[in-house]
Amino acid sequence: MDEAALKALHESFEAAESFGATEAEAGAAMLAGIDGSGIEATTARTMLMEGVDSALAVTAKAFPGWALSFDGHASTQQNTIWRCTLKETRGQDDDQIVGIGNARSMRLALMAAVAHIQMMRKAGYR
Repeated sequence: MDEAALKALHESFEAAESFGATEAEAGAAMLAGIDGSGIEATTARTMLMEGVDSALAVTAKAFPGWALSFDGHASTQQNTIWRCTLKETRGQDDDQIVGIGNARSMRLALMAAVAHIQMMRKAGYR
């Protein structure tokens, strides 16, 4: 995917009302396209559809050792927003690439953060 396609994907994850088959398909294609990840799209799609734990597991395969955090408030309200941050280190904020996603579910926020990382990589950040 090029930078524009990743930007559109990031925006679509952040705007989605819920995580479904369309989001799983897009997230799987993106994860399978990460150089050196060894992730197959069909496996990633299945894992993304299984739930948050499996989505975290497949993302960890693409970004082993990266620090991951979620922030949000558990709520029954539809407007609850989760924030996901994915970065190489847990310490100082001097990482050149930080993936950030804000969305209505943890899986959407996670996939938005991954899209953000890939978008930054395409822009030349390392």
